[in-house]
Amino acid sequence: MTQNFYHVLISLALVAVALGISWYEKIRVEKDIAIGTLRAFIQLVAIGYALEFIFDLNKLWLILLTILVMVMAGAHTAGSRTKTLVPGVRISAFSIGVGTFFTLGSMLILGIITIDPKYVIPLGGMIIGNSMNASALALERIDSEVKNKKAEIEQALALGATACQALSRSYKITVRASMIPTLNLMKVVGLVQLPGAMTGMILAGASPLSAVLIQIIVIYMLISAVTITAVITTRIAQRGYFTKAHQLVERMV
Repeated sequence: MTQNFYHVLISLALVAVALGISWYEKIRVEKDIAIGTLRAFIQLVAIGYALEFIFDLNKLWLILLTILVMVMAGAHTAGSRTKTLVPGVRISAFSIGVGTFFTLGSMLILGIITIDPKYVIPLGGMIIGNSMNASALALERIDSEVKNKKAEIEQALALGATACQALSRSYKITVRASMIPTLNLMKVVGLVQLPGAMTGMILAGASPLSAVLIQIIVIYMLISAVTITAVITTRIAQRGYFTKAHQLVERMV
């Protein structure tokens, strides 16, 4: 199945349906849909040409630079949307970066993939996208946990608990919550949802079994990266709510 810009133009009819529903139901997201549609087109076309250039050069430094730029873009998206006391962008950049490079590095060491931009960059994009969501959810949840349980935390601190001990329950809740999208995907993959990697391979003409095997690897890859990102984000973020003397910072009191 081969697509061209004519097919893309025709598919705008689907966007028109969404615009019509939003207008009729007075949801008032027509502007967001329109801007998002245009933005998605420009970004995807631009990255398409950029990837062709990168694939043709096939240089390691360019592959690493591309992954790094994707990590920073994901970190900015995850961290800038959270109104917390902690520096969300920096925390997200570190946690997403560790999760991404550890997972990709492990796959390279184990011989699952080779240092080829057509493997590393798309898989890196999947990892970063899911890790970005996990980091954003972790930042928002830990902020909510600390603010909503301030009295409980202060009581634990008054009884001699350290900041880590006082927040141990909230830490576990936060990590679990930030992993829910990926854990849900693992439960329904193949039954309710046919993910992008598998669908793309089937549309490209690969056998369903080959596509399934690739998708299994992708799922295992994602749970590794998301777990690492969620844990690191939560661990670092929770420190920002306490002083060195294990007291809640003044803005929290």
